[in-house]
Amino acid sequence: MQHILSPDSMRQADAYAIHKLGIPAAILMENAARSAFQIIQRRLDEFWGNRSGTRQILVLAGSGNNGGDGFVIARHFFHCPDVRVRVAWIGAKEKMSAETLANFYALEKHGIPLQFLASEEDARALTLEADCIIDALIGTSGSENLRGLVLVLLERLANEFSDEFSPKTNLRIAIDVPTGLNALTGKAHKYCFQADCTITMAALKTGLLLNDGRRVCGELTIVPIGIPEAYIANTAQIHALELSDIRTFLPHRSNYHQTNKRSYGQVGVIGGSAQMHGAPTLTANASIYAGAGLVRLYSPTTMPHAALAPEIMHTPLHATEAGGISLAALPLIQKAAEVNDVLVCGMGLGTEEESLECMRRLIATLPAKTALVLDADALRALRLPNGDIINLPANAHKNVICTPHHGEFARLTGLPREDIAENAAVLAAEWSSRLGCTILLKNVPTIVSGVFFDENEVATPHQYWNLNGNAGMATAGSGDVLAGVIAALLAQGVEGLRAAALGAFLHAAAGDICAEQFSPEGVTASGIIACLPKVFPQKS
Repeated sequence: MQHILSPDSMRQADAYAIHKLGIPAAILMENAARSAFQIIQRRLDEFWGNRSGTRQILVLAGSGNNGGDGFVIARHFFHCPDVRVRVAWIGAKEKMSAETLANFYALEKHGIPLQFLASEEDARALTLEADCIIDALIGTSGSENLRGLVLVLLERLANEFSDEFSPKTNLRIAIDVPTGLNALTGKAHKYCFQADCTITMAALKTGLLLNDGRRVCGELTIVPIGIPEAYIANTAQIHALELSDIRTFLPHRSNYHQTNKRSYGQVGVIGGSAQMHGAPTLTANASIYAGAGLVRLYSPTTMPHAALAPEIMHTPLHATEAGGISLAALPLIQKAAEVNDVLVCGMGLGTEEESLECMRRLIATLPAKTALVLDADALRALRLPNGDIINLPANAHKNVICTPHHGEFARLTGLPREDIAENAAVLAAEWSSRLGCTILLKNVPTIVSGVFFDENEVATPHQYWNLNGNAGMATAGSGDVLAGVIAALLAQGVEGLRAAALGAFLHAAAGDICAEQFSPEGVTASGIIACLPKVFPQKS
């Protein structure tokens, strides 16, 4: 599992290592820069290939600790054969920390070329030609609000290396955070340093993953600096799953105990209409492929969709004249809530008020034992016709998951879509708390916000951000598949927040396999379902 920190949390981690563990700041800086140097060396070898000659490296440094990292990196490269390194720096020695200043003086004693940029004229006259340009100007304390010499330098870099049709002539590496990127929000200045690789210290930072972050960071690499991993894990309230976490989250399936289909949970899928009966079919198929023991589909059509897997039982519901779910179907729906461990609702439901009222009455009478996933049009049911938001069950943080995309979240919250795009993580947390449930906000990255319960039932707010997936998954029915995967995990006993997080990870991993087998353009919802069994590790 990866852990994601805000800039403030990272500063607290640094302070903990220095003041509580007694690790000198100079050692943390040396650890960070030496690790970064080794990664840059490998990347430069790959970029340089079999060419001979001297490699030219330019380090752009500030007078903060990020600049100190740059000074140490320059010192290490100075000792490499066939490398010529030079440093251009801005700021003031008076503002340098003790460890940054010591490393600055070390460069002087080594005779490494140091060019102080005191004015715009100096910045404009700086020779930028190099095989590798390293950005160590500001770091995590920076933002998208650039000014002064930094802006002049970055504008020159952007303009002089902007021809996308020309062969790439240099490698660009950002240390910790590209200059011009807000390390908290991910908002970037138009002339933000555009990195091929960002080497970040100790843990991922929120701004590297949000908004413009993924676009300007290039490949992300985390380097350890001496802060204990256990401290970072316990401090972080945002996490990202990896393949090794799948079996940690999933209940163990033993070959040595008698089990049957009901041992792995029963999922009821409620949705569809005369116009959209394929959507709940995808959800039901995804649930059975994601490990649910038994899946039932309830939809207002007398005949199931031709693509419905034969393992799934279909129950027709009373329909309105327009083909949606009628209030007359409510007794059957409430019975479904009794016999299934999980209900997943809304896919292809439509916007008829009668169908939405069915969903509201289902929520109001939901048995405490039954988990609920609200997707697509079922999310409309969370608001009454007068605009009020309905109350979810008291235990909703454990077993109710809402899965909106930006448009659905805007309709639910009344917020502009552009605000949601810019502040997705903050708003997901705010509305998870307000509604009292887990929210999976379809975003880049996908943000799952809810409450984690420890063994003593103590609740703390947590988020999981999903970092895999690809653009080919922006295809019809992909969200229906995700809802079915989450429902299957709930049915197998995974608790709300973790079920949503693992569901997002598995769904995206299957989408990545599908894209590798075909192409991003060839990814379909059915293709994602077919790839789901390939995601699960074989040993349980």
